[in-house]
Amino acid sequence: MIKKVLLYALLALLVITAVDLWRGKDLPTGSLPEQQWQSLQYQAVDIVERSYQEPVIVYFWGTWCPVCSVITPSVDWLAGYLPVVSVAMTSGTDAELRRYLVQNDYQLAVVNDPQAAISKKWGVAVTPAFAIVSDGEVQSFTAGPTTPLGLYARWLWAHW
Repeated sequence: MIKKVLLYALLALLVITAVDLWRGKDLPTGSLPEQQWQSLQYQAVDIVERSYQEPVIVYFWGTWCPVCSVITPSVDWLAGYLPVVSVAMTSGTDAELRRYLVQNDYQLAVVNDPQAAISKKWGVAVTPAFAIVSDGEVQSFTAGPTTPLGLYARWLWAHW
């Protein structure tokens, strides 16, 4: 019985890894170009520069995404402990997105991507999606539901 459970767990891990590799095939490789963004909180965001101090979790999401509505509260919580920058894809104007953040009491840094230009440049087509950037490069990518523990593990892995 234990052998069967371990075999199924290994198979699931292989499938998830293969899907993440396929979904991340269009991600930038090598050193990222400068990423000069401004958050809705009026702060300059330079992921590349920050990633040389410690890995940064880049969270691609949308207010319209039902899975994101379940995942974002835990990402918001995690942002209190780890460096997280979120990119809100096609989620409306700055004012609409600010209202959404206030309504949901989200505190994480949010960059508005109203026409998904940033997301397209990164090759991100699905939400939610997470990239871990360390030393100016994408070290890890996953798309779909994940847990804070899973993100933390990927973040730790990027330290090595």
